Amino acid sequence: MVRVVDFGVAFDLDGVLVNTEELGWQVWRSLAGGYGLELTLEDLRAITGCTDDESVQYFRKWLGETELATLGERFQTEFAAAKQQRTRAYPDALETLTALQDRSTPVAVASNSTTTDVEAALKRAGLAGLVQHVVGVDQVERPKPAPDIYELATSMLECGVAVAVEDSPAGIASARAAGLPVLAVDRGLFDVASLADATTTASAITYASLESLATHQPDSGPN
Repeated sequence: MVRVVDFGVAFDLDGVLVNTEELGWQVWRSLAGGYGLELTLEDLRAITGCTDDESVQYFRKWLGETELATLGERFQTEFAAAKQQRTRAYPDALETLTALQDRSTPVAVASNSTTTDVEAALKRAGLAGLVQHVVGVDQVERPKPAPDIYELATSMLECGVAVAVEDSPAGIASARAAGLPVLAVDRGLFDVASLADATTTASAITYASLESLATHQPDSGPN
């Protein structure tokens, strides 16, 4: 099967390939409730796409240092349990990754989660064999929205054109800063306006949409 263009894809993980962002929201709501806090949709969106430490710091406007430390520890424990039991791949993500593998298209995951967490999530969701490269936040100096994660992922893909798939403003900013065209998949977690900096937005990921994005972009291969 001949590809129109030699391209590779760098996917975000949480909320793009697997349902872990939704699980994280459930944990944050539960923990916040223990402090008498009711998180709004705006609050939840503000802590999505960040590192865990950055998310904990968001609560500084309500909690003191001791409470923040406890919150961070409890989130790590409860989120780990939720991911262990309920991590699932999105059907469109599985279908698209399979199509990319069938066409020998290189794939990387570029995430603000640690490499260990990414690899564990991929394994739980049955996606590990469909991804060739993993870049976690522990491999770079700066997390998203800085471009470091996508720059490293793109260098690993070793392709003529690289495209990114994201679902959060921070992730979109990171990929765009790295010079990549971006497909924003709208899972309903963010308002459409916050995804406006992506090259294109869709309700689901498809092979055709990624190929089209790569075909209509100038060469954005590794520097």
